[in-house]
Amino acid sequence: MARLDLAVGGVIPLHTHPGGSEILMVTKGSICAGFVSALENKVYFKQLHTGDVMVFPMGLLHFQINSGKTEAVAVAAFSAPNPGLQITSFALFMNDLPTETVNAVTFIDVTQIKKLKGILGGKN
Repeated sequence: MARLDLAVGGVIPLHTHPGGSEILMVTKGSICAGFVSALENKVYFKQLHTGDVMVFPMGLLHFQINSGKTEAVAVAAFSAPNPGLQITSFALFMNDLPTETVNAVTFIDVTQIKKLKGILGGKN
């Protein structure tokens, strides 16, 4: 289990848990939460309020944003003892994968890739 404390405007960036599903219950405030399906790339998202629950299937990209005017708190539980965590932005820009390769596989502008690598500590 994990407790999430999100300041106003706080974000849990797009990420995945390759080894387990996640269930999130909001205990205070409002959180916009969502995930992207694997086959159709359909986005499922909802504004969650105190007492609301959302399930994120194993391995799917998902996020949480405090969209309210006060602090938001939620509790997350996982279907496995070690679900893993991969934050998408870190996977793309916090490494030494050549900028040209990132550009080729993402279609993101080289200037933007270099900027993001600089912010996140990546190289090349």
